[in-house]
Amino acid sequence: MSKLSDDIACGLEEEARLAEVRVRERELTKLRNKLRVSEQHRKALESDLDKAEQRVDFIRALDNPTPARFEFKPYKPAGQATAILVLSDWHVEETVDPETINGANEFNLEIAAKRIEAVFQNAVKLIDAARSLSNIKDLVVALLGDFITGYIHEELVESNSLSPVEASLFAQDHICGGLDFLLKHAGTKSITVPTCYGNHGRTTPKMRAATAAQNSYEWLMYKQIERHYKGRPGIRWKVERGHKNYLDVQGHLVRFTHGDGFKYHGGIMGPLAPIRRKIASWDKGRRADLDVGGHLHTHMKDSKVVINNSLIGPGPYGDLVDGDLMPPSQTLIVLDKAYKPPVLVQEVFCD
Repeated sequence: MSKLSDDIACGLEEEARLAEVRVRERELTKLRNKLRVSEQHRKALESDLDKAEQRVDFIRALDNPTPARFEFKPYKPAGQATAILVLSDWHVEETVDPETINGANEFNLEIAAKRIEAVFQNAVKLIDAARSLSNIKDLVVALLGDFITGYIHEELVESNSLSPVEASLFAQDHICGGLDFLLKHAGTKSITVPTCYGNHGRTTPKMRAATAAQNSYEWLMYKQIERHYKGRPGIRWKVERGHKNYLDVQGHLVRFTHGDGFKYHGGIMGPLAPIRRKIASWDKGRRADLDVGGHLHTHMKDSKVVINNSLIGPGPYGDLVDGDLMPPSQTLIVLDKAYKPPVLVQEVFCD
């Protein structure tokens, strides 16, 4: 009996000891977990401290900058470059009553004359400015059509200030005046004049394909101006009968067109998407390095195409169709023999 009691006592003592060991192990586990959490917290604090020290070092460095030293090297323009003055969509005889467009624009013969003069004056200024970077010795003056509005819509018979013949004479006189101004003040050795007739200058109700030139007031005007300058040194003409006019400019083939071949009927991609598709189609026949057009009465450009704005500016029709009230301007382009075209595309504002 005594031995049994002793065994029971020993068993109880062993269980008590094991229970105490288990308690100690649980406490140890808790302490280890606390230590692990504390270690993680310590590392996080150390990381935050390192980042804070980096920020302090960065701020101190900004407080005491060490400026880099750059050497100034006087630049003398080299190479060969040509400026292209793009003129189109003047619509000289069309009248824009400011009351029909919420005061956004006004246009009549007097305003047309002032804007035309400003275009040529500002073009010379921009050419001179571009000479600080490019050695410009030649000038292309691209006449891309719609210098007159004509009678292609019935209402134009009532609203235009001049008849198509009278408007052609007005445009002719101002184009000649501009060319004389450029010959005197542009400082170039030569002026080349490629031409394209527009869709507004036609004598027929609808645009012709094969005989468009023969039925165009503008094509006749170009031929008359060409005759006026015949034998005049420093200026040559490239009057074509087709809808496109190709010209090599500093080794780059430029395709000029009025732009009525570019069809845009709205869409989130804008006009450049259908224009690029049309250019890709044209390139299958004869590839051009740069396409230059007008017609859309807006200024656009990318690496492949330049679209010229209008001289007339926004009118009731444009406001009704797309609401784009872009101020009147023309375009100056610079092409350099050594670089992919265009090197520079600049609006020539005239107001």
